[in-house]
Order: sequence, then structure tokens, then C-alpha cells
Amino acid sequence: MEIGQRGLTLIELSIGIAVVAILLSLAVPRFQRLAQKNSVRSAGMALYSDLQLARSEAIKRNQDITVCFSGSGTATWSYQIKVLAQPSDCSSNMLHLIRAMDHNDASSLNFSASYARDYLIFKPRRSSLVAGNITLTEQGQSITVKTWNNGIIRTCSSSKLSGVPKC
Repeated sequence: MEIGQRGLTLIELSIGIAVVAILLSLAVPRFQRLAQKNSVRSAGMALYSDLQLARSEAIKRNQDITVCFSGSGTATWSYQIKVLAQPSDCSSNMLHLIRAMDHNDASSLNFSASYARDYLIFKPRRSSLVAGNITLTEQGQSITVKTWNNGIIRTCSSSKLSGVPKC
């Protein structure tokens, strides 16, 4: 009675490992790009949600809510959603902090706000909001959160992020 061969030869094993290595070398860079796109998209959606929160808090509390930006375009950026004693002065007495986010929450992202001042004020009644945008970027991937004078907030991207309309 003959016993059949069990296991793999060294050549078969080497070929299998080579095929797996080739497949991994193709898949890993694509996976990294996908992870980067998802990181940018989720940070942009978090910012969008925070601005919507500021708008709804202004209506709920029937008072002005200020979103203060600092460090725009630098590595140490941050923003805070606050109820301030004087809404147009981010350094004035803070009555209540609603939400805060900074570079530690999304360390690899660049945050750039294009407003004349370093704040946005949401009023209880849908009135004028400063038009402008905030862009989050990471190695060629970007998402922009736009605000319009009529109070509308929208997201868009020029980087083909899934689920985000093109700018």
C-alpha cells in the first residue's frame, strides 16, 4: 500500500508566497488611499454636523451661537462652538461651551477657513450668515464645507470622495 504525498514542495510554497506578496503590493497602496479618503470625508462630515448643531442650538436657545476658529492654515488649528457674552468677540466671557474640535482630533488634516473674521455667528432666526468655506485637506484629498448668506450649509469635494458632491 502506497502512502500519498502530504504537504507542499518548497517550489510550490515559494510560488504561493510570491503570488501573495504581489497581490499585497498592489492592494496596500489602494487601501491606504481609501483609508485617507474616508478620514477626510468623516472629518468634513463632522464639521458639517457641528455647524448644523450650532444653527439648531441658536434656534433652540433663542440666542446667538458663535463658532470660533483659531490657527486656520496651521498645524495647531481648532474651533469651538460657544455661547458668548459678546458673540462677535471670541475672547469675551464664555457662557457655555457646546462643542470643540482641534488638530488632536484629526492630526493629519489641514484646516483652512476663508472668512473675513475668525468666527461665524448663527442667529436664532434664519437670517444672514457669512458666506465662505472651510476646507479640510490631507495629501491631495479635500472636502469643503460651504456656508451661504441665507444660512445654508453644504459639503462638496474636488477629490472624488464617495457620497460627497463635486465642487
